[in-house]
Amino acid sequence: MYPEKARQTGNFVLVLTAMVLGVLIGLMFASHNRHEADGTLEGKVNEVMKLVENEYVDQVDADSVSERILAAILSELDPHSTYLSARETERTGEMMRGNFEGVGIVLHYEGDTAFVGQIIADGPSANVGLLPGDMIVNVDGEAVSGVDMARDSVVARLRGPRGTKVAVQVQRLGRKHDYTIRRGVVRHETVTCAKMLDDTTGYILLSSFSSTSYDEFHNALVTLKGKGMKKLVFDLRGNGGGSLSSAVGIAGELLPAGSLIVYTQGAHSHRRDVKAPRGGLFTKGTVVVMVDENSASASEVVSGALQDNDRATIVGRRTFGKGLVQTDFSLNDGSSVLLTTARYYTPSGRSIQRPYTSGTGEYYRAYLEQLLDESYADTMTVHINDSTPYKTKGGRVVYGGGGIVPDKLLPYHKDESFVYYNALANKGLINNVAFRYVQRHAAELQKHYPDARSFGKGFRVSENLLEELIKEGESKGIERNNKSIASQRPLMMAMLKAYIGLAMFGNDAFYDAYLPMDDDLKEVINMKI
Repeated sequence: MYPEKARQTGNFVLVLTAMVLGVLIGLMFASHNRHEADGTLEGKVNEVMKLVENEYVDQVDADSVSERILAAILSELDPHSTYLSARETERTGEMMRGNFEGVGIVLHYEGDTAFVGQIIADGPSANVGLLPGDMIVNVDGEAVSGVDMARDSVVARLRGPRGTKVAVQVQRLGRKHDYTIRRGVVRHETVTCAKMLDDTTGYILLSSFSSTSYDEFHNALVTLKGKGMKKLVFDLRGNGGGSLSSAVGIAGELLPAGSLIVYTQGAHSHRRDVKAPRGGLFTKGTVVVMVDENSASASEVVSGALQDNDRATIVGRRTFGKGLVQTDFSLNDGSSVLLTTARYYTPSGRSIQRPYTSGTGEYYRAYLEQLLDESYADTMTVHINDSTPYKTKGGRVVYGGGGIVPDKLLPYHKDESFVYYNALANKGLINNVAFRYVQRHAAELQKHYPDARSFGKGFRVSENLLEELIKEGESKGIERNNKSIASQRPLMMAMLKAYIGLAMFGNDAFYDAYLPMDDDLKEVINMKI
């Protein structure tokens, strides 16, 4: 995708960055220098940059080098302090706000071609005539498919201030169609599923913590309680965190007023206790929280608070272990620095953060080794980084020093019949085959199934589509495995339906098909808690 010259330029900047960083570190730690700087980090960085700009053998992109130097300096502090460019800052802000301004579609890419992967309900594109599977030919008269264009460029052309218009041409089954879309505010829902699993068990899946997550969670609780919920399964698997205020609000809905949720403390910040401000909507019923190795930060704050207050049973695998608080400092050019300013501690006093003194590389390497050892071993073991016994409100002993250890551990399933299925899934073939089906049948699906509910009840995956998936696997070097296919046929067909439903009708259709096949969720439902 990128020409050779661009790759060479990138390598040159990396080498130059390493050189400048090396010089900078030398200046920082040397007690005497030929040219005295003003003694501050800022002064030394400026001095080195002037040397590079004025004396270096070639012309350099000062902005690019300085950004890489800032990122490198911050990475030396801890694994989570980081520098964000202006564009990255803007994207992070969108994620935290829970909305953005654009046309309201999710893009699906195949090579250098962009397709309408999903149309967001109630968004600007919902009623203009676009269909999932449409190939985007051009935007405002400029070709975007079949050309060497970064994916961000397509997104940038479609997004824009609310109220402005954008002309989009798509190709559908060989014919071109033109649409004009008025941009608007597009909501990014973080409660991706909220439903009753049976007459008394409610289920809420939260994908991240944005500024809207608390309101979404609160509304979901109201709805599920109205349907008779007595037990809540709160799914935080894969949730990498986000807004602390939303995490506090969500935990507060499940805890009595005045309960300690979390406290923060750092070298330049005194201890700050955060408590549940009022009695929540669901403080009496049973709560089960599902977590895994990708649950981090705000997810760990919530699960740790509920565990330490003996309010919930935590089920799954040990969480990631990110307990460092980042404060966002804006820079003049729109970029920002996320600087670690404190640590999170659970109500019992446990630190959530895993050790990181050996460097960033070792930090992530140790995480993978721990995951393999704890989740794939025949007998699950838990490595304790902090042997200090902490006690929950009810007197149970828990340990800190790296993530939240569940009350009930769920190892990975090691059935060999999953190997074939995982090979298909990991290469994205299930999603790709489902999407090609949508490209051929979107109008027909829309006609026969007006919503996710009717799709869930009426649509069936054909044997022909399953065979198409198997042959797609063979074309990508995944040998047909009839024994595994026989064993995992229900899962393969359910996931094909889930991805078709996601493209056509959104998350409700996806989870209606997927959740009955979720083995960990099945175990939680059957647990006597």
